[in-house]
Amino acid sequence: MNKPLSDKPADKKKFIIRTAMELFSIKGSSATSMQEIAEHCGMSKGSLYLHFKSKEELEQSIYTYCYQMLHEQLVQVDQEQGLTPKENLRKQLETLLSLVLELREFLLMQIKEWVTHGKKNMEPQCVKDNNIRMLKRAQSKLLHVYGPEIEPYTADLTLFIHGSLGSYIRLLFDPRLSITIQQMSGHFMFMLDALSEGLLAKRPVPLFSSELLEQWVHDGFGPIQANPHPLQVIKAMKITLKGLDLPEPRRDETLDSLVILEQELLELQPRRAILLGMMRNLKNISEMEEQFKELEAALFQHIQSRPIPVNYG
Repeated sequence: MNKPLSDKPADKKKFIIRTAMELFSIKGSSATSMQEIAEHCGMSKGSLYLHFKSKEELEQSIYTYCYQMLHEQLVQVDQEQGLTPKENLRKQLETLLSLVLELREFLLMQIKEWVTHGKKNMEPQCVKDNNIRMLKRAQSKLLHVYGPEIEPYTADLTLFIHGSLGSYIRLLFDPRLSITIQQMSGHFMFMLDALSEGLLAKRPVPLFSSELLEQWVHDGFGPIQANPHPLQVIKAMKITLKGLDLPEPRRDETLDSLVILEQELLELQPRRAILLGMMRNLKNISEMEEQFKELEAALFQHIQSRPIPVNYG
């Protein structure tokens, strides 16, 4: 049974968080009860709930605690004297990877739970908020290292950093490999230098804007949920139409519109005017309203990556 270092509420909360992390590292959060956490902390379940109202609040506090540890260590690096901007960035990367390695068992169990219990897309708001702060820190560091001329490419380079860090962390977790953190940071800086120099030399159009990147981070990094192909939606609408009690002229007009849409979508270059006209015919059938919206979204994704106007006249 563990014992807290002091009776101060802040120290008790930190002690509970560290104890919960140890248990989660072994069993996972889903298999660990608040009663079990209380017992390992040497307190009653009721006392535990005085500090954390729910297990969800405790889990969110763990995420916040991990980010706070990272932030404090990064600030310490910033306060070191005599480092060039590039040396500072490299040391901050090593600091981040060292903390990830320290939390290895906890993080691996969290990933396992996300996959097993389908929690991957359920990022707490505190995680999203901290990811945005880390994003802004990365962009600020890039400006500090490469100067203001790199500003148009900070979002593109941040995407590279995000993907690279994910790969380095997977390498760090692989027991078959013996790559050191210092080797990783050296490789990272070499690649970042080469990419930055290439962007500044050739000046391509940036792929991503800072605003779009921040929105992407805010919405989470979960997998994209693709809309169905519009032909699939049209097929489903034909089936629905058969069961609707519509006047025969209205039914025939609706079926004709679906058939014409179907034929037009099979063309190499579907004509926008035809698509808009057929969508106008389908718009006001209340019994098919949800399928109409689904078709509209599917067309948006399939045709030109911008929405078909909802004002059909």
